Amino acid sequence: MNIQNLTLKKKEMTMQMSIHYYVLSLSEKKSRLYEGFRDKLIDIQNTNFPFKSSINNKNPVKPASKDAQLREFIRKTDQHFDHYYEQDPLRLVVVGKMKNLAIFESFKTRQNILIGTVEGDYTQTSPHDLGKIVWSLVKEAIAGSNKNAMLDLTAAASEKKIISGIEAVGQSVETEPGSTLYVEEDYHLKGSIHEIGHSLVFSTRVNLLQVIDDVVDLIIEKVLKMGGNVVFLNSGSLTKLKRIALVLRT
Repeated sequence: MNIQNLTLKKKEMTMQMSIHYYVLSLSEKKSRLYEGFRDKLIDIQNTNFPFKSSINNKNPVKPASKDAQLREFIRKTDQHFDHYYEQDPLRLVVVGKMKNLAIFESFKTRQNILIGTVEGDYTQTSPHDLGKIVWSLVKEAIAGSNKNAMLDLTAAASEKKIISGIEAVGQSVETEPGSTLYVEEDYHLKGSIHEIGHSLVFSTRVNLLQVIDDVVDLIIEKVLKMGGNVVFLNSGSLTKLKRIALVLRT
């Protein structure tokens, strides 16, 4: 399934966008739940998932009965998902065949958290590959497609409305609401961050007691929390700006 088959359903949400989200994979035989961090998916495996269907396709049944069984299975899948959502309320991407997606959406239980859907049978797709597919949808939902990103950065630089580099961005992110963060999508950095006043200060001297696996992800979440946008660019796009830049709103 290529990226052109992704269906983005933009809705008015009370929940904040994040690079941390759930992926629910629906099929007639088994439903799976993943926890996503950017393009990385963790396959949740415990008493609730994977959730296997009791539908026996070998036994002949009327189409109406089979449809009713499938609808009940997807309804129970949604109930199983609720257990995780109550503990950690994150936004959701749902993947599956068109029929399964239609049944799930007919319940109207997840409209306020749904990022979008990906049509197709991904039961045999690895979490690694599925993460790449789903992430293209999530990052577009975070900031929308931005074909003029480099032009916008050049204009911001000429107006002196741009801050670049992890240290400078970290110090400004909490005092510049509504800003737009541009970051190379494969940029990850382990380190320590401590707060001075209202600023986040990045430390190259990693404090092992306060180490953060990914300082970049923390900054991304801060920008989104402050009402800003995040635009992910290809590796090497922001070399001159030290891989990360913040365009100020004013």
